[in-house]
Amino acid sequence: MTASWPAEPVIAIWLGAGGPEYATAMLGALRMRHAGSRLILLTTPEAARQVEGLADEVWADGAARGAAAFLARARRLSWASPAFVCDLEDSPATRFLRFCVWPRPQWRLVVPGQQIPPLS
Repeated sequence: MTASWPAEPVIAIWLGAGGPEYATAMLGALRMRHAGSRLILLTTPEAARQVEGLADEVWADGAARGAAAFLARARRLSWASPAFVCDLEDSPATRFLRFCVWPRPQWRLVVPGQQIPPLS
């Protein structure tokens, strides 16, 4: 069965920073603020198991597979045409990734201990 979603999904990137409690709180906040939008989580397989069921769709990070996987990830993010990307990780790789996604969605950086900023 195919769900009916608004045109622009919300993407969260979390690779394990801050622990599963942090991710659970942030994904819950995203779900409340953007009710009705499809929530896509880009994460590692280990982290996906820790927050299972909190996102509508989970994409494997694939960083360990090198540059080709990084470019595939950027292409997939571009094709998703998200309303915005919420970077819950704040790593050098995710900060660089924002410049590889085209067209550029709003990219919100949230570090552990902060709240999700409002849309500008």
